[in-house]
Amino acid sequence: MLTVSNVTKRFGGLTAVDSVDFTIDDREVVGLIGPNGAGKTTLFNTIAGVYPADEGSITFDGTELVGRKPHQVARLGIARTFQTARTFNESTVLDNVLTGAVFGKDDAASLDEEREAAWEYLEFIGLEDQAHNLASELTLADRKQLELAKGLASKPRLILVDEIGSGLTPSEIQDLSRTLQRVRSELGVSVFWIEHVMDAIMSATDRIIVLNQGAKIADATPAEVRQDPHVAEAYLGGVEASS
Repeated sequence: MLTVSNVTKRFGGLTAVDSVDFTIDDREVVGLIGPNGAGKTTLFNTIAGVYPADEGSITFDGTELVGRKPHQVARLGIARTFQTARTFNESTVLDNVLTGAVFGKDDAASLDEEREAAWEYLEFIGLEDQAHNLASELTLADRKQLELAKGLASKPRLILVDEIGSGLTPSEIQDLSRTLQRVRSELGVSVFWIEHVMDAIMSATDRIIVLNQGAKIADATPAEVRQDPHVAEAYLGGVEASS
């Protein structure tokens, strides 16, 4: 589905992403970890069309993404969430999801049909009882669930999730992890997930890709990554991921 080949992104003399290769298949949950400054969000931004790759190719179902704008990438079937939830706080919870349904894809149906679909995504994440509240009234955890629903309403085949656990309690992170697993199992959407909360990403992913100084140093199962000495050295200061 998604194929990243020899992708490099530079900012002046800094190489933020260095010749990275990987694939993501249908119905996969893939984690992306690495120390601060490893290039994780830059890689996401390059896939999503925020930054053009300086070298390499990014294809989605055979369509080249390099050179496309973010809205064009989104309408090909790739949604995105952010570390800081970007909800429309003066709009209702339902209208937030409706914006994803109406503006996030090319084949939007009638407004009534899309509103019905938005209700289904609110039910999926468990916020239907707050549908008519303003997004600003939600807790941080619920706003992050709402942003996820907004992205899913565009009916993507792949969603990029950037540190959705940031600022949340362990139980809230666990709830979001379960939601991401349901995104794959119930909706058939692949998930590419940046996270610093090791317990969450180790327990909820099929594979984990590890970046260090912009380069990929591992692409393996969580168990294999946990035992990889290069990952321990680069990311965890010489201790295992479970520590």
